[in-house]
Amino acid sequence: MTDDEQDVILVTKYGMCIRFSEKDVRPTGRVSMGVRGMNLGDHDEVIGMQISNQGKYLLIASEKGMGKLTDMDEFTRQNRGGKGVKCYKITEKTGDVVGMKAVDEDSEIMMINTEGIVIRMKCSDISVYGRITSGVKLINLPENEKVASIAKVRKASAEIDGEEIEISEDEEETETPIEE
Repeated sequence: MTDDEQDVILVTKYGMCIRFSEKDVRPTGRVSMGVRGMNLGDHDEVIGMQISNQGKYLLIASEKGMGKLTDMDEFTRQNRGGKGVKCYKITEKTGDVVGMKAVDEDSEIMMINTEGIVIRMKCSDISVYGRITSGVKLINLPENEKVASIAKVRKASAEIDGEEIEISEDEEETETPIEE
């Protein structure tokens, strides 16, 4: 849920990005086509959307295992429906953009390749770069494989007596004996 005060961020497979106010998106009926978020170049397509309050950084990953974090503040607000700005430098070494997520330094992500292999990594281990860069190698891939998708790992939590607690990966939830 949003509060009408956030920005929508769209990223395309050719490394373009647009950030606009969610107030610019008017309500439409369920059978309508909606509104144009971004004007796309030839053969380009939107690969992801995030809301600005979902993280301090935008993680962008390419099909050849390259990726980077970029501070959300580097993406200035524009009008909805524009071309956007370059957010990732596409080269033969990087391939197209396959995923993007809004993350924080303490977030973790999972990357899955076309052969079904999944790796998990901490965002604190990923370098922060400017908008028009390619980033660093996040995963080593054989020549015939590509990154298929990325996902943000949600923190596990449990509720005890109405109070939410976080469970780290190394701990297990145990029952506490009730004293009578």
